[in-house]
Amino acid sequence: MNNYNYFDVFNETFLGTTAQNTNNNNNNMSTSILYGPYEGFIKGNLFRNLYQQYKNYQPAPLTPRSEQEEALLNLNQIQFAMHELNLYLDNFPNDTNMMNQFAMFRNTYNRLLSDYENKYGAITINSPTLNTVPFGWVEKAWPWDRRSM
Repeated sequence: MNNYNYFDVFNETFLGTTAQNTNNNNNNMSTSILYGPYEGFIKGNLFRNLYQQYKNYQPAPLTPRSEQEEALLNLNQIQFAMHELNLYLDNFPNDTNMMNQFAMFRNTYNRLLSDYENKYGAITINSPTLNTVPFGWVEKAWPWDRRSM
């Protein structure tokens, strides 16, 4: 089952809200202006009001060929969403709705990262899965190393 755009469906109820930040009298953007993580990832922008389609260009759908590629796509789209919200929160640090959305993405990312590394091996040098002998970083096949596949 492909669930690489699962997060767009998962966040649909949250993304559809129009609740505004209650800690700030400014009319900050609400989370209803966000694309879901998958759609934002393929368009390169999480914010609907900042995305400008070029002529008739349609982003190509991303279709993972394996379970591992799907897991990596899930990680990448959530990391992209976190980065976009981080940039937004740098400018609007009192937006409670966006902070809550950022926290949800961060928790999801940490869970997905842990699941990925436990199943496929470390993808960052600070992974707790590297606390083994022999050193796990060199034990797993590299993405470009097809000999072990």
